[in-house]
Amino acid sequence: MKPTREYQLITAGGKIACRRCKAVSGRTKQQCGRPAIRDKEVCQFHGGRSTGPKSENAKKRLKTLHFIHGQYTKEQRLAFTKQNLTLRYLEDVGIHVGLLPSRTRGRKPHGYLRLNANVHEEYVRLLELAGILRGS
Repeated sequence: MKPTREYQLITAGGKIACRRCKAVSGRTKQQCGRPAIRDKEVCQFHGGRSTGPKSENAKKRLKTLHFIHGQYTKEQRLAFTKQNLTLRYLEDVGIHVGLLPSRTRGRKPHGYLRLNANVHEEYVRLLELAGILRGS
């Protein structure tokens, strides 16, 4: 069960109401008990005083370091999606020709468009997307 998040904190014996830090502990799964810094959502210990990079060099370096889920960059994920699209279209061609019995299970890659291989124009487009036939 996911713990509920509190957005307001009552301090000073019930006299002061302020915003509560929204940071959640990864170990205990409990919300931070400190008040958030004014006009921010987190306390000073969880990055409330951070202003981010100032110089252009630092911003550029930070842009190259950004990872999605801590493992892959955006460019790598786009390359994986492109490869998965190619594989999916190759699978469609294999099913149409009779080499494969059925489709693989699972989520389809972003941008996938199932084409009707019985229509000649869509079959040619399918071959182009699979990389078998180069568009002229």
